Amino acid sequence: MFGIWVPVSAAHGNISVAYSDISMEKGIIKYVFQLDMYDMIAEVNLDDPDINLSTQEVLNRFYSKYHAEVATDLLSKIELYADNLPLKGKLTQFRFIEKEGEAQPFAEVVLEYPVRNVPRQLALNYNVVFERDQWHVNYVNLHVDELQKTAVFITQLHELQVGQMSLQYALKQFFLIGLEYWLTAVEAILFLLALLIGCRSVKQYLMVAVIFAVALCLTLILAGLHILVLPDRFVESLIALSILYIALNSLFNKNMKYQIGLAGGFGLIHGFGFAEAVSGMRVDGGHSVSSLAAYNVGIETGLLLLALILYPIIHYLHKIKRGIPALLTAIALFGLVWFIIKAYL
Repeated sequence: MFGIWVPVSAAHGNISVAYSDISMEKGIIKYVFQLDMYDMIAEVNLDDPDINLSTQEVLNRFYSKYHAEVATDLLSKIELYADNLPLKGKLTQFRFIEKEGEAQPFAEVVLEYPVRNVPRQLALNYNVVFERDQWHVNYVNLHVDELQKTAVFITQLHELQVGQMSLQYALKQFFLIGLEYWLTAVEAILFLLALLIGCRSVKQYLMVAVIFAVALCLTLILAGLHILVLPDRFVESLIALSILYIALNSLFNKNMKYQIGLAGGFGLIHGFGFAEAVSGMRVDGGHSVSSLAAYNVGIETGLLLLALILYPIIHYLHKIKRGIPALLTAIALFGLVWFIIKAYL
């Protein structure tokens, strides 16, 4: 298809070249990345015996064999942030092209990053090729709504930031992220439900909810500021075990005098789980501490609102014969399955 390659040094005078085009469409930031095939192969397997060849057979073999490695490598070395939070992307397209003005064939990769809304601030940290070639150059063209920027990345300068969040915008956005987190945190909702079911009075109910909120707040701040960080897999396994334990405790333990202590202890664990949503937040992007505080307030607000919503539901379930035991059994089974998935799969 492309003929026979020559070594990269002869192909482009010892300078490897890449092109980045960043745009946004329908809630997706689209990153089109073009890199000469020599460097693309070298990124995932520098010892590939066919690294200097570009026949159709070689290109097809590389595509089928290293597709996953290309995705992993690029997504780890191209870090994109929207409003201070890291975006999680995926590789959606991968093909080979002939690029006008370039002697060697290029790989074209499309990375897609879903976003909640049009970002006010974007940051890009690029680290492809530089470890192997200090002369690598990447020509960047960014056009996301009102955010427009062109840049040239070299070894000494391979970070880009465009736009700026206002304090008011940051507080609003992170508060909403915290508030909305409860809509998707199924494991936290089930834990809180099983915890509150075990309360024997309105006073105990309120104290358990408040103590859980305070304990959660403490570790969320510590983890959010990177003062105390635990491995994600370990935290998720502990959260699953906490669901199993508290459901069984509420099901079989008739003495609930330790319910407040359990709320505080398990609240500390769940705080690390809630911190995951803001893990990797750029501390140098502006308003980071205020944003974390607003996220925390959103979490606490969501928790207390959920506790108020659950109270009449729990009160009603107590009137249904076997309603509470059946629900707690289902929650315990969920915790057990969730623990097996997080700890062993």
